[in-house]
Amino acid sequence: MFAAACAAHTAQGQAARCRRRWRALAPLSCDILFWRGDGRVLAPAAWGAAISLACLLVQWRDIGPYLVPSVVLLPALCVIALFDARFFVIPDGPVLLLSLTGIATALAGEPRDALVRLAAAIAGYVGLRLVALAYEALRGAPGVGEGDARLYALAGLWLGFAGLPSSLIYGVFSALLSAAIALRQGALEDARQPIPFGPHLALGIWLVWVFGPLEAG
Repeated sequence: MFAAACAAHTAQGQAARCRRRWRALAPLSCDILFWRGDGRVLAPAAWGAAISLACLLVQWRDIGPYLVPSVVLLPALCVIALFDARFFVIPDGPVLLLSLTGIATALAGEPRDALVRLAAAIAGYVGLRLVALAYEALRGAPGVGEGDARLYALAGLWLGFAGLPSSLIYGVFSALLSAAIALRQGALEDARQPIPFGPHLALGIWLVWVFGPLEAG
């Protein structure tokens, strides 16, 4: 009886904390979109996502079977980006949703393509985890988190091997721009201070989904 009461109390506390977190995201999203306060740091990333969404909507008749996955992908990535920007954590819910949707999208095509996507997801996760371990060994502090590695696994699942480098390039460029803005307005004390990478990697995934991988030459 006592254990059940404690479990119920814990569940209520977690639900209340979750509601507080969700309420905190609304003003943050407004600050980002309208270049206000701390939201200025992520405004270029948000505007880039909005412009790419407009490009996608212009050609919505040609999207075909990718319309439904696109409708799922962008909101889930936005939730991931906002949570990571505000709380330095990538929530499990959107990651699970994108995992299931990505698997379903892959299975809707050729069976071989589905296997390649799954292999790309594993490669993305393992690759970013190795980078994180190497960074921590060299610098003595964590660099890329577990959530970022799971998000990069989603990049492999949704984009395949061809999309992994491009999404990471977009993400790194966006993160560097964000850090420069943060340093300029005093939100960062120095360039060594960590910033959430999830919003920028989410942007990279979305840009590659809309425009395709970067091409050399």
